Amino acid sequence: MESVERELSWVLDSPMFFSASSATAAEIEESPQPQIHLPGPIVAPNNFLQLSSADSSALLPTEKMRFECLQRLKQELPGLASGRLGLRFELFLHCVLKTRFGEQNVLTRRPVREKYLDGSEKTWGEFDFLIRDVEKGTIEHWESSIKFYLQVKDSSAWKWCWGPGVKDRLDLKGRKTFLQQLPLSSTELGQKSIPDDWKKFPLLKRVFAKGTIFYRWTPAVEDFRNTLSRIVIPNSLAVDHLKSWWILPEHFSALRQSFGDFKVAATPRRHWMTGLPVETINSGSLESFEAFGKNLAQRLTEASLRQECLHVGFYEQGNNARLVEAGFVAGQHFVEAMQEI
Repeated sequence: MESVERELSWVLDSPMFFSASSATAAEIEESPQPQIHLPGPIVAPNNFLQLSSADSSALLPTEKMRFECLQRLKQELPGLASGRLGLRFELFLHCVLKTRFGEQNVLTRRPVREKYLDGSEKTWGEFDFLIRDVEKGTIEHWESSIKFYLQVKDSSAWKWCWGPGVKDRLDLKGRKTFLQQLPLSSTELGQKSIPDDWKKFPLLKRVFAKGTIFYRWTPAVEDFRNTLSRIVIPNSLAVDHLKSWWILPEHFSALRQSFGDFKVAATPRRHWMTGLPVETINSGSLESFEAFGKNLAQRLTEASLRQECLHVGFYEQGNNARLVEAGFVAGQHFVEAMQEI
């Protein structure tokens, strides 16, 4: 339960990923993009409303509500069919929204389908969440996402922020979110997927995105704080977005000067939000810096086969062991993709 509490705090209290101008940035990103398709014209207001970090923290304003949400999570998490981090993040948010607005006022994964005369149909997408805010008298369409991107060029363009598997890029996901998923609820077909008794209320759009940009670091050259002083932040991200580092494999040994006194562990994707749970940390599964480094090549090979970079966490030792810092070591598939740009 302790790890669930930490994850809930991360979901609510970590900074938002995007700023208010992200919708505009999605429109002007210069890299070639797949064409955005919508089922017909916009027929309802397409009002994007910024969700701030303060708004996120205030979703559960009392300890009683947080406790109630934790109880929901305790009941629902064991039934989560997939271990995918994105689905886990979505379930956390779903429990938060049901606690905040009432279960009857939150719809999730609402499909938008077009039926044809021959009986066939096409699914254009789905709304992550539809929320009826009784206090404000509004309907809100929320899209949620958890994002971990490694910046491969010192550039403000979204296209140089790559997921650990390379194929996922911020420009592709960002444009889809702001130019396709959010406007869908304002199309004629999308409006049909909103309950009839909700349609009399004004419709607003929000993005609930949390995550980290990992900036390239050469630890043998400088301290990471110096790297952060000269990074180029991607367009329209929240100024206080979470920031960490990624390194090339040959620079791992240089991490000793910063983290040599800590224990080390490779982090499964499931735990990328807040690191390993306490029971795992206390089980003796953490390694010394030297022991971890000896098996680094094998770990990187296994990560690349999964199309992942290696997420590495450094932990304090002792009875109160906790995650101090985490970053990525690039896998071979990632290095090879960088060599092509």
